[in-house]
Amino acid sequence: MLGFFRKHKKYFFVVLVLATLSFIAGGAYLYVAGPFKMGEDVAIKVGSTKISTQEYLNTYNQLYSFYSNLLAQMKGGNVTEQDIKNLHLKQKTADLLIDRALLLQEAKREGIKVTKEDIQKSIEKNPVFAENGKFSKDKYLLVLRENHLKPAEFEESINNDLYIEKLKDSMAKKINITDQMAKKYFIDNFSNIQLSYVDFDANAFAQKVTYNDTDLKNYYNKNKQEFTEPAKVDIKYAAIDIAYLAPKEKVTDQEMKSFYDTHQQSFQTPPLYKIAHILIKPNGNSKEDLKAAQAKAEEIYKKLTPDDFEQMAQKYSDDPYSKPKGGVLGWLYQSMFKPDSEFAKVAFSLKKGEISKPFKTQLGYEIVYVMDTKPSKTISFDEAKPYIKQVLQMQKAQDNLFRESKRIALMIKNPADFDKICKQEGLKVHQTGLVAIDSNVLPQNILQKAYESTTNTLLGPDEVKVNNNTAYIIYETTEKKNPYLPDFDKVKDKVIKAYIKYKAKELAKDAFLKALTEKPLNLEKIASEYNLKIQTTPMFSKMNPDPNFACFNNAENIDFIFKQNKGFVGSCSANSDNYIYQIADKKADMNLYEQYKNQLKAQMKDEEVGKALENLLKTLKANTKIVINPQIVNESSNQ
Repeated sequence: MLGFFRKHKKYFFVVLVLATLSFIAGGAYLYVAGPFKMGEDVAIKVGSTKISTQEYLNTYNQLYSFYSNLLAQMKGGNVTEQDIKNLHLKQKTADLLIDRALLLQEAKREGIKVTKEDIQKSIEKNPVFAENGKFSKDKYLLVLRENHLKPAEFEESINNDLYIEKLKDSMAKKINITDQMAKKYFIDNFSNIQLSYVDFDANAFAQKVTYNDTDLKNYYNKNKQEFTEPAKVDIKYAAIDIAYLAPKEKVTDQEMKSFYDTHQQSFQTPPLYKIAHILIKPNGNSKEDLKAAQAKAEEIYKKLTPDDFEQMAQKYSDDPYSKPKGGVLGWLYQSMFKPDSEFAKVAFSLKKGEISKPFKTQLGYEIVYVMDTKPSKTISFDEAKPYIKQVLQMQKAQDNLFRESKRIALMIKNPADFDKICKQEGLKVHQTGLVAIDSNVLPQNILQKAYESTTNTLLGPDEVKVNNNTAYIIYETTEKKNPYLPDFDKVKDKVIKAYIKYKAKELAKDAFLKALTEKPLNLEKIASEYNLKIQTTPMFSKMNPDPNFACFNNAENIDFIFKQNKGFVGSCSANSDNYIYQIADKKADMNLYEQYKNQLKAQMKDEEVGKALENLLKTLKANTKIVINPQIVNESSNQ
């Protein structure tokens, strides 16, 4: 979920202005089911700083809107009260405001200053307020108005953010990342390693398990739930969903024309540009490397013509994806790129047949050729009608699903008519067969309701989800069986398998623990002593660990192993799997390290600043009196 939030944060920038830093949350989590009101003037006191109820409410409601919108996108609009409850938004709001207040106080104690010019520059460089690449005051005021913010409120928030950013910058200046630290970090995180290991898998010890009837019966009696046959039910049902109902819905030309007129933007294609490029990547990040790449690009540019561009791209470009195609990127449009994209600024300013001069991007130096263009086009009403009809049919079907389901259910006056009526209405009848009521053949509430009902009694229509869309089913129970425990003799084979599996795990764990007592650990000796096979992984990276080595399901295991040197012997456990392993090989591409050393050091510094902020907040919280309005707690505890 966090990855989704980061990916889409540009669409929610106003909320994120209030949450530019994320910190360790303190205290028990609270929650609410929706926006709330509170009568007190002060919501939170952080030392001498008072956070008003209005500020708290504004921040809470912005976070509520932000997270509920994201959840709606992720779940196709199906956001439940439990989803919101699980977000603990009240606690998130309090933590955010407390952390900001503490850091703002600290910044001012440090003598940090923020000027009006700083605020103005911060606003003007925000691409959300830009039109044609430049800051627009009208756009600025429009965006704030759409987000229900007054300029003074927003600028005060920017002022506070700048204080905190300058505090971070001040902390960053005190942190020195040396080449030696960066080298170790690179080796620990970007090496490729190979493991040799023995797996104390229970299957390897299964043949050593012995048993008699007494052992089996004792296991059977102690684990009756394992051998109990669950309650089962056989259900006949039909689903009334959008796919069934939509084709039956009638849509008039007038309705389609009205939809077309009110959704004009949806039927306009943007101007298209068929673009090719030549990319020259620098060999490193030094000024000399950049100059060399620029010089090479300029030399190529002098020789370029539209007729030989593709041939030159195949010969010189460093883009492995477009190079084989003569540098051709295909048909592109401007909104595919970020507003501040240097590539977009240059490419979409050219006319058909024009070749740009070399220009610098984050990838290197590029030369762009506009091979062809297509103007913006409005899809005509007649062209759009099939699409509009389908959309309107689906909308109507969604609105009419329950009504149609109820109509069909009322037609089935006798369960014996179920098949006949469904066939008459064009509905497919399904039969589950006897299935456990805890299975996923149908939703749990349907299976439970069917089991609790009398056989051959019509049920529904009940709402279900089909491919994230709402549907209704009508159904009846044709057969059901109550849970029961079979006699030992009838499930003896099943008991034997379960007992062997259980004892084999015990033997494997005992052998693993015994092997660990041997010092030093010797992989070959251990494999020989316990008749286990030494397995070897391929070379793999920390970002793409070997999936067959179960210990890598745990991030701490990955971090620990990659910090060790070649030859290290260790052990790890994951669920019921136990391993003794040896690092057979470890290699790091030091040329790659030299190429990205500066970026790596910058990343490490950011991480250290983050840790320093966490520690600072812990100290500030321990030494600052923080009082939260009890009405917040009371409201949460009552819900």
